Amino acid sequence: MELQIGKWGNSLAVRLPAQLVKELGVSEGSVVNAEVLGDHMLRLQARQKLLDRGTFVAQLRALHQHLPVTQPVDKDDLNRY
Repeated sequence: MELQIGKWGNSLAVRLPAQLVKELGVSEGSVVNAEVLGDHMLRLQARQKLLDRGTFVAQLRALHQHLPVTQPVDKDDLNRY
C-alpha cells in the first residue's frame, strides 16, 4: 500500500486510509511505535489500547461467568503443603 507524505506544521506526516485504520484498530490519539529496519525501510506497529475501567470490569465479569465453582479452601488445608 502506498501512502503519501504530507506537511503538518514543521513536520512531515503520513495519512492512514480509513480501511487501514480499521484493520489496525487505531484512532486519533493512538500510539504507534516506529522502527528503522534498514535502508529506506520503516516498520510501524500499533500499540494495544488500554481498556477503560468500564470495559475492563465488563470483561472480568464475562470471564467470571465461565469459571467453574469449586469447594472453598480452608487456611488449614493450605498449611499442609
